[in-house]
Order: sequence, then structure tokens, then C-alpha cells
Amino acid sequence: MRRQAETAPMIGRMFLLALALAFAPRAWAGGGSFGSDDVNDAKDNGPPYFGFVKDNNGDAIDDVKITVTVKNLNSSMILRSDSQGHFFVPGFDKSIDPANVEIACTKDGYHEIAHARKPVTDPTTPVEIDCILARN
Repeated sequence: MRRQAETAPMIGRMFLLALALAFAPRAWAGGGSFGSDDVNDAKDNGPPYFGFVKDNNGDAIDDVKITVTVKNLNSSMILRSDSQGHFFVPGFDKSIDPANVEIACTKDGYHEIAHARKPVTDPTTPVEIDCILARN
């Protein structure tokens, strides 16, 4: 009888834990939670920048150094293309004119032969910039 009395509070605690986990907010990998204000914060930013790095045969090039420079602020950041040659830069503050943002693609053993920035007429539209590299 004593054993049954001891397990009842434990079962109650397990039920409360299961209930809490069932209704806990879902989280995205990287820390943002689904339905959090992260999405709303994006409306205060300008457009994101994205693109692909490919060779002159159209094949993706991974691990390319992508240098993003905001010319009027003389500020840069560096990131790398993924295994599909893709890169993504979240939007900067709305006060930064997309015309002042430059993206350069470099990788040892390659040189850039083309750089295409797709025209954008709406300031909220993501800016696509593709790089074509060829082996040295």
C-alpha cells in the first residue's frame, strides 16, 4: 500500500511535465520560435540578398567566400556558400540603400568571370546576385 501511495505523486508530476511539453512553443533550429516576433522584426529590415555561385558549366561551387560590403558605411561581412552554391544574407536596416550593397565571390583556384544582379523595382523584393567562377 505504501508503494502505491509513493507512485501517485510521481505519476501526477509526469502528467504535468507531459502536459507542459505538449503546449510548449515550438522552436526553429537557430533559436527563433515559431510565431515569435522574429518575423515581425523582419518588416523593419530592407530586402534580403541571396544568390548562387556556379562554374562556367553551371555546376554549383561550395565553400565560396562571399563578401558583402555596404559601401557608404565602409563595412563588410563574410559568409560562405553552402554545398549547393547558395548564399543568403538577411536584410539590413531599411536606411541602407540596396544600391550601396556590393557582393563579391572568391575562392582559391578560381576567378570571377560574371556577376549578375537581377533588377529589382520594389524595395521589399529580395535581391538576387549570382556569381560565375572559372578555374584558374
